[in-house]
Amino acid sequence: MGQNTLRLVAHQGQIPTSRPVGQLTLPLARARIGGRAVIDRRAIHVSDVLAEGDEYPESRKNALQLGYRTALPVPLVHAGEAIGVIFIRRVEVSPFTERQVELVNTFADQAVIAIENTRLFNEVQQKNAALNAANSQLTETLEQQTATGEILKVIASSPSDVQPVFDAIVAAAPPLVAGGITCALRLLKGDTLHVAAWSSLSKTKIGSIHIGSDPRWARLVRDRQPIAIADLNDISLNAEYRDELRKYGVRSALLVPLLQDGLVIGAIAVGRAMIGPFAEHETRILQTFADQAVIAIENTRLFGEVQARTRELAKTVEDLEIASQHKNQFVANMSHELRTPLAAILGYAELIQEGFYEPQGPKSLDALTRIRSNGKHLLGLINTVLDIAKIESGQFTLNMTEYAIESVVETVRAATKSLAQNKRLTLTTSVDKSLPVGLGDEQRLTQVLLNLVGNAIKFTDAGEVSIAAGARNGHFSVSVTDTGPGIPLDQQDRIFDQFHQVDSSLTKAKGGTGLGLAIAKQIIEMHGGRIWVESTVGKGSTFQMEIPTRAEFRKRAL
Repeated sequence: MGQNTLRLVAHQGQIPTSRPVGQLTLPLARARIGGRAVIDRRAIHVSDVLAEGDEYPESRKNALQLGYRTALPVPLVHAGEAIGVIFIRRVEVSPFTERQVELVNTFADQAVIAIENTRLFNEVQQKNAALNAANSQLTETLEQQTATGEILKVIASSPSDVQPVFDAIVAAAPPLVAGGITCALRLLKGDTLHVAAWSSLSKTKIGSIHIGSDPRWARLVRDRQPIAIADLNDISLNAEYRDELRKYGVRSALLVPLLQDGLVIGAIAVGRAMIGPFAEHETRILQTFADQAVIAIENTRLFGEVQARTRELAKTVEDLEIASQHKNQFVANMSHELRTPLAAILGYAELIQEGFYEPQGPKSLDALTRIRSNGKHLLGLINTVLDIAKIESGQFTLNMTEYAIESVVETVRAATKSLAQNKRLTLTTSVDKSLPVGLGDEQRLTQVLLNLVGNAIKFTDAGEVSIAAGARNGHFSVSVTDTGPGIPLDQQDRIFDQFHQVDSSLTKAKGGTGLGLAIAKQIIEMHGGRIWVESTVGKGSTFQMEIPTRAEFRKRAL
């Protein structure tokens, strides 16, 4: 629609148009039915166009030429202004019903929404295109933080095996280097660099390199500094090694040493398909990966020492307790060590997202949201592992204060309301009146109930989740009921064990560590209470807990 014209953009049906779609324009005038609908911004229902008054000759003329009698033009109205019209015609005199008119009005509203969405989308695309050049560095930084965050996850989940960490590094490095096509991680043993992980190329021909036969690696070990080779033709290489690299299109390379206590223990090398210098940020990201590889190696060594010590001390009950304490201290220390860099990543991501450094575009904000979401998830896993370690080492204590069970229920309801709404589940609460004041650790009890309600929402795809609370015989009784898939009878006692999850494709798809219910059980028992589940497969589950209204802290027996 122009300022004073209507342009045909789509047509369907047996009634013809005088010109092809896109080429037909009509003056915006009251003499035409469609123009009248646009000018008045309302639907015009004409039962018989040929019976129109003399003031509308154009309408009758157009109807006679194209062969229609009944007409229904409905304007497309946005922000109080008409931007177009939907025009429905019938060849015979056949008035439209109220329901049909209402339906066409709905179509008009949907068309306006689609037009506005397209306009907004195009605006966003144009803004993004204008910001691409300015945001290229930020995008690279976000990609690097995401990659390092993923590797931190692998380090946390593989304390006894460095290979998953090495494999993650060589997979993540090439995309972060312009033109990168391959990455190798090598470990130095004596005078030979042995391949530990390689993203591509043949390991059979270039799996091991003697540093005396390759000037690149010799200089790397000697100087302990990154080496950027803009053109591999500029240095002398073993003929077989050179041919193998050329075969896969490697034209330049960036080498970064793995340093432990000031000594080179290996290196990361990225091969590139083009000739030219490397950017400083590409060197920095490889150095970060190198540091993470060294951390993984050291963690594995420490974990191996702990495991060896555990086996040595497993002969007596007392020795087993000492080994368990070593293990828990290791997990606790590692959790703290992982939380430090992760907190920095989350902090910088939040500052960037809030525009502390400079305003960001929608793409950058979306990437920052994903970084913060994944980081918070990882931080939650670390905190969960730390809780388990504290419980098993006897360092887990309760902060006993007076509390209201009503407040606990309301806090959990408010925290999980949006989760339920996102899945279109009904979340209800039922709390008895005049409940006594409780004595216990309100924060930990809230943690338990939050875990139960969160699990119920996660595993329920339709229906409702309900929370009920009451008091009887000196105990609070709290239950969480869902309409989810239910839990098999043979699994109902085991789900409170550490790392245990119901073995089904549904459980695996929903994710989780299998630690939440174990921690919940420990917290409830430390209050002198108990927790259990009643469930029927296909009919949902009810998790119930009873705790003394005036609890006394009970330290977990080791």
